[in-house]
Amino acid sequence: MTNFFNKADLSRNDAEKIISETLNNCEDGELYLENSKSESIVLDDGKIKSSTYSSDLGYGLRAVTGEVVAYSHSNEVSKNSLKQSADNLSSTLKSKKGVYNHEIPKTNGQFYKNINPIEEKSLQSKLELLKEVNNYTRAKSGIVQQVTASFSGEHKSIEIIRSGGEVLTDVRPLIRFNVSVMLEKNGKKETGVYGIGGRQSYDEYLKDDNWKKVCDEAFRIASVNL
Repeated sequence: MTNFFNKADLSRNDAEKIISETLNNCEDGELYLENSKSESIVLDDGKIKSSTYSSDLGYGLRAVTGEVVAYSHSNEVSKNSLKQSADNLSSTLKSKKGVYNHEIPKTNGQFYKNINPIEEKSLQSKLELLKEVNNYTRAKSGIVQQVTASFSGEHKSIEIIRSGGEVLTDVRPLIRFNVSVMLEKNGKKETGVYGIGGRQSYDEYLKDDNWKKVCDEAFRIASVNL
């Protein structure tokens, strides 16, 4: 779980105080913090076509009274930035009065593991597997003209702070593994695409050589199309 205040001049106590003061006369609202990391690796015809990694950090501050909703956001988590956002919201809602609703439904249901799929599998092992995918798929038939395989992963840490210091957190992993196969026969070309993914680690889907089933299905679809 990301510590959003670890490298900022804004402490958790500061944030809770600003939020409670800003939402004092509101009916609802919260500070929503998100740290998102993502990667994409694409192998095309035995060569790495692209490899990207990105990281985004920011927050959104929301206040609701009646039919009026005020919202401010920033990619900078700092005391000055949050105070400016709070001032903007207070200015928008200065003539509005309400009573904050502290009662929100909570299921406390955990539907996926607290993991970071990007870091659980090394870059080198991902590259090696993509090359295996290319070699395995090409060996299926001489009519295979092109093989494209890719990994894409995402990891989001989320924290919601409500008036009074109530905190809700979540970690959201997400991965995707795709294979595209182009076949050519008698001058005709057709493509088949298949993929798997979800909110688990790469290896949860690819263990026991399950990646071969993805290759087989992409090849089957291309064959049917052909």
